[in-house]
Amino acid sequence: MSFLPAVQREIQNRQPNDVIRLTLEYLSQHGVGHRNPVPLDRIVAHLQTRGVNITNTGFQQTVLKASRAADYFIGSGSRGYFLIDTIDDAIVMRDFYETRIQAEQQNLANLRRQAFPFRWAL
Repeated sequence: MSFLPAVQREIQNRQPNDVIRLTLEYLSQHGVGHRNPVPLDRIVAHLQTRGVNITNTGFQQTVLKASRAADYFIGSGSRGYFLIDTIDDAIVMRDFYETRIQAEQQNLANLRRQAFPFRWAL
């Protein structure tokens, strides 16, 4: 099984100049799998050549966010973004999230330690 059929369905269900469609088409050509990540700057530059005025933050808040609630999933890592095709790609994404969650849990524990002398129950 692969997430790619869902990507193709999403592409077909969107208008030709839709930012999500353009992104999925681009990643389908250049960013399938965790071994082929595309840097965010390159994705945004491509979208701008297609007439989509979007920033890196705008991309993350729209296109990437939409993928998290869809039937497909745009993977991300320190080297860029990719479409999940295989279980290995999904494992890379899972490991990324687990590391990120662990770091956030450490930040929360530190906040609680710092708040304790003030008797703030966090």
